[in-house]
Amino acid sequence: MGSDTSEIFKALSVPSRIHILSLLKHHGPMPVKDIAEAVGMSSPAVSQHLKILRSAGMVLAKRQGYSVPYELDVAALHDCCGRMIQLCACPNCKGDAKHHADESDTERLLQKRERLLAQLQHIEEELEALR
Repeated sequence: MGSDTSEIFKALSVPSRIHILSLLKHHGPMPVKDIAEAVGMSSPAVSQHLKILRSAGMVLAKRQGYSVPYELDVAALHDCCGRMIQLCACPNCKGDAKHHADESDTERLLQKRERLLAQLQHIEEELEALR
């Protein structure tokens, strides 16, 4: 994971951008004007957010005549989820060890694996809903 990962997480660090991604997820491709109306922002502000999301690879823009609808890049979202899971699944991470101080490392890791698998299943279901 390199600088592209940090760009993705920087892009996702602004609530307005997450709102825009959620809107595109539920409504499909939309032009800037419609996005701006839906999120209650000016078109220039939305355009700046979309520029950052495009740069991070999270959305696509395809010109259709005079219109440029933006849409989610589902493959990029899937990749983003995978990167987050990689970060959370670090075998050296002992962040939750204090909660399992009397459990063996094996048991703790098995429980962590089960939680991650459940999260992955949830992510896969959301991705499937996007298709």
